[in-house]
Amino acid sequence: MKKLKVLGLAAIAAGMVTLTSCLDGGGNQESGQLFAVIDYSSTFKPLLYTPAGAPFYISSVASDPSFNAGDCVTGYITVDYDSPENANASTNGYYTASGQAATIKKGNFSFATLDSTALSDEQLLSGVANMFIKSVNYRKMIALPMFEKILTDQKNNYKLTFDYDQEPVTVNSMERVYTFCLRCQKLEDGKAPTLNNVSDISGFDLEQLYSTLKSKESAAGKKVVNYQIKYAKGFNSDSTKVTTWGATDIVQFSIADSE
Repeated sequence: MKKLKVLGLAAIAAGMVTLTSCLDGGGNQESGQLFAVIDYSSTFKPLLYTPAGAPFYISSVASDPSFNAGDCVTGYITVDYDSPENANASTNGYYTASGQAATIKKGNFSFATLDSTALSDEQLLSGVANMFIKSVNYRKMIALPMFEKILTDQKNNYKLTFDYDQEPVTVNSMERVYTFCLRCQKLEDGKAPTLNNVSDISGFDLEQLYSTLKSKESAAGKKVVNYQIKYAKGFNSDSTKVTTWGATDIVQFSIADSE
């Protein structure tokens, strides 16, 4: 059977995804954590679109009225490529999988210049794993802010900003790189014990920004957009200014009309 390209279960960023393959004894399965956006296909079937590759149909999600088109979700799924449901996957344009998913809370996106003034109850981050997802109707970013230490059940709000007037720059020999900024504000205190080296998760709507970047990069003869995310990594002595900014590795997403 011809297999569709599947990257949604692959290791998108270190430590984010666990993938287990079972290819012995006649089995042809993959299991792992999924990050996706729900959208309807051209045949009005609710599918889970991943950062790259074929989308998935999961009956437990499709039949649950609490999920809506445009929701960012994460979950753990298993795909059996040899199952009867996937015999015509290359024709259908998706794989049928089993598993469960949960909605990812939405953060705030806005156009704004980078400001080093600390936010109220701003929290420092140690990194940001992230991915850009395109579906039929939606353009989303899923970010996993990372913390060196955080109390259990602490509630945070995430703000993603982008300077609309910025020009792309060269970063580490990569040309035409745009910069986002992700900030974290504590909403509710957590409780003991303190957790070490953990991540949270948030989703962002980027439909308007995608159109802007596609127009700019297409005019420059490019077929991809390069970006990085800056995040507050250190404060001054009274925590009123961000003095140290971290930056993620550069991420790309395609703007090719054929995708």
